[in-house]
Amino acid sequence: MFRINYGNIIRFLIVLSFGLVPAVISQLLVKQPVSRHIHVSNFRYGKDPSVIRSNRGDTLHLTFSTADTGHSFFLEEFDMDAKVSPSREMVEVFKTSDPTQSPVLTREVTIVARHPGLQNFLVARSNYRCHVWCGPMHAFEHGKLVLFPNTLLIFSLGCAAGILLLWLIGFRAGLTHTADNKGIKTGYVDLFEKSGLIKKLVTSRWPQTIITILALLLVYLVVLTSIFGTKMSGRNLGVLLMWAVWLFLLIAVLTPFLGRIWCTICPLPFFGDLVQRKSLFNPLEGLKGKYRNKYSGWFLRWPKALQNNWPKLFVLLALTTFSTTLVALPKVTGYAVLALILLPFMLSLVFELRAFCRYLCPVSGFVGPFSRMSTLALRNKSQTTCNRCKPHYCQNGSIKGWACPYGINVGEMNESSDCGLCMECTRSCLYNNVTLYARPFGNESGTRNFSEAWLTIGIFTLALVYSILYQGHWPVVRDYINILDKGNWGLFSIYVVLVWTSTLLLMPGIVWILSSAGTRLARKCISTRELFLKSAGSLLPLGLMLWVAFVIPMLFVNVTFVMQSFSDPFGWGWDFFGTANIPWHQFVPRLVPWLQAILILAGLYFSLRNLKKSLHPNDLSPSQRLRIIMPMGLFIAASAVTMLVFFTN
Repeated sequence: MFRINYGNIIRFLIVLSFGLVPAVISQLLVKQPVSRHIHVSNFRYGKDPSVIRSNRGDTLHLTFSTADTGHSFFLEEFDMDAKVSPSREMVEVFKTSDPTQSPVLTREVTIVARHPGLQNFLVARSNYRCHVWCGPMHAFEHGKLVLFPNTLLIFSLGCAAGILLLWLIGFRAGLTHTADNKGIKTGYVDLFEKSGLIKKLVTSRWPQTIITILALLLVYLVVLTSIFGTKMSGRNLGVLLMWAVWLFLLIAVLTPFLGRIWCTICPLPFFGDLVQRKSLFNPLEGLKGKYRNKYSGWFLRWPKALQNNWPKLFVLLALTTFSTTLVALPKVTGYAVLALILLPFMLSLVFELRAFCRYLCPVSGFVGPFSRMSTLALRNKSQTTCNRCKPHYCQNGSIKGWACPYGINVGEMNESSDCGLCMECTRSCLYNNVTLYARPFGNESGTRNFSEAWLTIGIFTLALVYSILYQGHWPVVRDYINILDKGNWGLFSIYVVLVWTSTLLLMPGIVWILSSAGTRLARKCISTRELFLKSAGSLLPLGLMLWVAFVIPMLFVNVTFVMQSFSDPFGWGWDFFGTANIPWHQFVPRLVPWLQAILILAGLYFSLRNLKKSLHPNDLSPSQRLRIIMPMGLFIAASAVTMLVFFTN
């Protein structure tokens, strides 16, 4: 029976009041509207000013110029798109609501800085963009219009203060959480017992194989359209499918709720598995080393020194280094996807099982740590049954299923980051002792070793880097990454050094120093190494929410372009679905900052909660626990506040 947790409701209302009270008070501090004259200079790839701050109700008189080619000032929330040409002082002003109307030719555009109805009090930040393709990094050209009082910023900071205060009070009030990394299935619901249909779909190979083949066809479409389609990344179907649609689904939908479910139907290991197994459905009887299946290929073991998360971290950093090239040049996306198909196949000829997926795959490196937060987990039903099983069918295979491609023994698995959810163990276990569980969000905490801690800190750091890189308004940042048409290789090398140093040294060093400070404050009742591993794991909820906040505008801005590109996939003038020439509209642009703020607040709450529950309350007094994790807790709160300001102001 569903039971209402009144304690959580009360805490939620307290946090809400911390945000609402100052937000309401701020509405009484609106300054008298004035008229302002602002000149906007457009250039590759930015606008000056890159941020326009105004009081609510101000009348803004905007004039425009361009330093190079044609640009536009696209501000959808105010129904205007001013086309700027280098050949004349006048601008053509279109209505974004109906761009088919004849434009108004004028020297100056006048808007009143307010929104209709209730939105006037709730919406404070809008993005102005360029809607004229001006080069390979065209998508980076944008700025921000911020209206004061900034209700969202004030509300968000108030809520953050409320979350931090309740977290601190919780130590004195005895509101503790027990560490749950010992295999205790508190709050777990067996999905196989709950639904026989789920069990049939999971244990049958047909649904998984069909979806994997469909995913392979989509990858084929991405490669074709990326390489042979238009060079305009914003209208290239392959680029949009990869970096707008798939990335959004992976980060915002699949990973938080279903963990590594993408790995279940990922097409990358398809051909390698086929070569090794020589069968899609029926495991071949025989022996291959310790495995109870017949495999082909050399089947060598992966080097022991690299059986960790370090290779994944370096691959992720390499992709980050050239991420703008991947997004801005469609052909690079196509060739990169081709490489990701060929590399697992080549490795499968040499190494055992899914070596690429286990040790090199950047997607695995990303979703692996975050799968610890997901509401889906694969585990055993009975630990006693696993302890009695000497053949370890789940790990080594049986007549009903292949050996685990990830080398996992389900009886020894207490966390989800290594499991690729291939579902093979649900078939190979002859005791029917493997199942899927639904569980609360953010159930796991801590990290197991340094390579996992570094990878966790790394993807947290990269969330900050990507947010600044792609959604920051600073044109100077884009100069540091522009090797496409400006050839800024000197600045680019500085950018690479900064990103790699921040990810590998600076951020882990900060977490280590904070952990050392915590042990000293608590008089060394816990080692710095142990606290470092626990502290690194506490970054996962906030890191995941940062990534979701990042990908939301990546999709919402490009929804129209996705529809256009599906109708004309190669940019050759086709119009299959009648959407190739529909006008550009962003999806709920006024709502995006609110979604981002709510996500950051949720990440702050879960990260602080997991940091607290990572320590065993029976071993330490409340004051000791508070002193130990206070430095890291304040760092998490400061990181959340910084990103709240970034996304809302």
